[in-house]
Amino acid sequence: MLRRILVPIDGTESSWRALEYGCELVRLSGGSLVVMTVAKGHQAEPVLAVEGESLFAHIGNEVLDSANAMLAGKGIDCTYLLENGGNVAANILQTVDNEGCDGIVLGSRGLGVLEGILRSSVSKLVLENANVPVTIVE
Repeated sequence: MLRRILVPIDGTESSWRALEYGCELVRLSGGSLVVMTVAKGHQAEPVLAVEGESLFAHIGNEVLDSANAMLAGKGIDCTYLLENGGNVAANILQTVDNEGCDGIVLGSRGLGVLEGILRSSVSKLVLENANVPVTIVE
């Protein structure tokens, strides 16, 4: 049974559905969630200072704030993480190890079969390289 589940979110509809699914899994198992977002950009280089934070951190914090509001009152043990820049799939896989997660639930980007083959999606890269079970929510 999954006890600590990583749910990477990016503010898309599929990532919010993945978060809901992850909530149901930990509700059933009595486990906990690790909710993370990776602020995309030029390798974590700030492009605009916003009260001491980079624009990337500001955008990531908005996504995490939304996740926190969504989970408020659900009684779910949750850790929130913000990663800046770099390879999104690699950040997800590293977080699994760092946080001791035994499963990943992530949203699909919705690429078609042909486009998914021609262009590697984050969900495809995570699925191919994870050493824990991966659930992809459409």
